[in-house]
Order: sequence, then C-alpha cells, then structure tokens
Amino acid sequence: MSPETTLKNGAKPKSQTTRISIRNQMKKPSNFRLLIISLLFFQIQAIGQSTECATDYIHNTLVQTDSVYRKQIQFIESQVEASIQNHSNIKLQSTIYTIPVVVHVIHVGEPLGTGSNISDVQIQQAIAGLNDRFSNANGLGVDVEVEFCLASKDPNGNSTNGINRVDGSSVANYSANGIKPTGNPCSAAIETAIKDLSRWPVSDYYNIWVVSEICNGAFVGYASYPIGGLYDGLVIVSTSMTSTSGTLPHEVGHGFFLYHTFNGDGGNVSCPVDTNCLINGDYVCDTPPHKQGDCGTTNPCTLAGVWNNSRYNYMAYCPLVNRFTQGQKDRMRATAIVAPRVSLLSSIGCEPVGINESSSTIFSVYPNPTNNQINVKTDAKLLGSVYIVYDNIGKLVLTGKINSENTVIELGNLSDGIYLFSVGEHLKQSFKVIKE
Repeated sequence: MSPETTLKNGAKPKSQTTRISIRNQMKKPSNFRLLIISLLFFQIQAIGQSTECATDYIHNTLVQTDSVYRKQIQFIESQVEASIQNHSNIKLQSTIYTIPVVVHVIHVGEPLGTGSNISDVQIQQAIAGLNDRFSNANGLGVDVEVEFCLASKDPNGNSTNGINRVDGSSVANYSANGIKPTGNPCSAAIETAIKDLSRWPVSDYYNIWVVSEICNGAFVGYASYPIGGLYDGLVIVSTSMTSTSGTLPHEVGHGFFLYHTFNGDGGNVSCPVDTNCLINGDYVCDTPPHKQGDCGTTNPCTLAGVWNNSRYNYMAYCPLVNRFTQGQKDRMRATAIVAPRVSLLSSIGCEPVGINESSSTIFSVYPNPTNNQINVKTDAKLLGSVYIVYDNIGKLVLTGKINSENTVIELGNLSDGIYLFSVGEHLKQSFKVIKE
C-alpha cells in the first residue's frame, strides 16, 4: 500500500455538465507557494513494508472464484487498451477530467473531529492533497490532469458538502475490528453492511468510505477496480485520510485501473515477467518491473527504464513515493473515458444546486429518466455519427446512427437500470439514461 506519515505501524510511510475543463498554462502565485509546501510533504513520505493494500487480495480472490468478475476485468482491459492505442485521444491531453467525490465517514460514535469521526477540514485537506499529487505539484512526475471535487449536489439535487457521517457501531464486529474486504476471513464487519449505511450512485459520484479499521489494522485501504456495481469505490482508514497521505492517491490509482508497480512478483518472490510491458506486470511501460521489496538504488530485476519511476511511484510500497508517470496517466485517462468511469465526466455532482439539465454544446439527451425512448438533440456536424449505449457494467447493449438533429431512439427492449450514452468520438460527453 502506498504510504503516509501516520501509518499505524509507525513507519513514515467546469462548469459544463461534461465536467471537462481547460487548464491555463500560467500558474497563479498561490499555486507556486503550494508547490513549495508540497515538495516538503512529498519528500518525507515513506512506507512501512508490513503495511498492506487489500486491493490485490480482493482482486485475486474474485478472479479465481467469480467468472463474471473475471470477464468484466477482461472487458474493461480491452476497452482501456483500445482507448490508449486510439491516436484520436491525443487531443484530450489538454483537458482536465473532473471527478465528483462523496466521502462517507463510518465512525463508531465519537464526537465530531475525534477518533474515526474525522473533521470536515481534515477531509477537505485530504482531497486537496490528492489533487496535489494528481496535478504533479512537486514537479517530480507528470500532471495526470484529473481533479477530484467534493460533491456540491446530492443525488436528490440538494446542496451538500460532499461528506456524510454515519455511526456504524451497531453493525456487528465493526467497533471491535472495523470492516473486512470481500472474501477476507477476518472477524470484522461485512463490507456490504458497512457500505449500505451510506452510498451514492456510482454513475455520478466516486464513493470514498472512511472507516475506523480494516481487519483490526491488517490493511490501511483498498479500492475496487473499475467494473461498476453498487459498492464501487475505495475504503481508507481514518488515520490515512490526511493531506500528506500517500494512501489516498494509491487507492484512487487502483480505482482508475492502475496496478502495483510490482504486479506479478508472486508476493515478493520473483521478478515479474516482462516480455511485453503492455500485457505483463502493471501494464505500463515506463514503470520498470520489480519485486515489492526492491526499493534500493538499483533494480535487481532489470537495468532497463527509469528505476525512480517505480521505486518512487505512488503505486509502489517503497519509501518517498512522489510521482505518477506518463504511462500511468495514459492508462488512468483511458479508463476515465470508457464505461463505467465515463459517466462520472458528465455528472452534475459538482455543479451548483439548480442545474438539472443533462446537456452539452455537442448533444443533449432527454427525457431522463425515461420509460420507452430518448431524444438526442445534436449539432448538425454529428449527423451520421455512431451512437452507443452501454449498461452499467460496460456491456454494449445498443448502437445506431444519428440520422437527424433530433434523433429518437427506442429503448423498449432494455430492462430497468442505468445506461451510458455516447455519440461518435464524443464518448467523454456520455450521459446516463434511466429506464423506470
């Protein structure tokens, strides 16, 4: 798991609904001051080798036992690979993807601001720290051009600060041992029981659950790979939800389909296979393969590549993590523009209350929700473009062509649920379609 300065073992460890904006090239003076502060923070980040991220445990268990999950992972991998290889995506490099976030604090009854019931300020600072790391504020890696905003509008259209608080002490075993990840035999609370206390639609919000413990201190966090579902998101212990935490960017990296830089090492046993960097190891070519414990000045597994890109990477278990790489940026941004993550880009979760229309300068979809059909109003330049409808696990369920500036699409054969709609190359402007 990626580190932070407060691990339990003591180790140092946009206003349009498309949610896409253009970043100014000139930095403000305040950003310069932030850069200096961030450099100081990033240089002292470290990790305890015994501290673990539970993401691999969950993923490997599901791959071995759940054929549906395995197929979903294979499908999203093929979509991400195709997106990376699609040269038309180069034009997206100047845009910032904005992801609405909701933080669910599942405490054990402590007063606000104490124990696991961490303060609003601490959460806000943690999100600011996350954005520092994704924007490469310290200048040691690359700017991923993805930013995270605490939701300003809840699923019912009401104003919110993006933070929900729930006392989870009534759930069996939570007060004593915290939450247990899917498939883990530890004596902690069942994951779904905790997440059911507070969760928002994954099509519009990235859910973060802040918990008291994970398996009585065995882990500090874990995240779902991007396959969608009711419980998609990340879990992090309250002591790691801080502005200087390396845990939060690490788990968000998993949420946007990054693996550990040492993926494939067999549990720190052997060097990962590296015959093809696109399909071996962590599926990223500029992070040299290594074993989990390899963090010294040289990489025992290979002399190729930039070793610092792996040993100082947010997805490593090494000290002084401080960067994402260009390859990781490409992978995360490719993940962001395919289902299920693509719907987050059209979420209005971070819009001011009062904006309800799902529309863009390119096309709009209405009515939404709908029963039998949708109308797609488009610019004339999209005439003849292909439209695609995905279900919430990324399966293509409907396709056709835009034949007029107001195309009617029949949905009679689709079951109730949430669907993702895209037109031509404008996948990043996808909108959800809800049948009732």
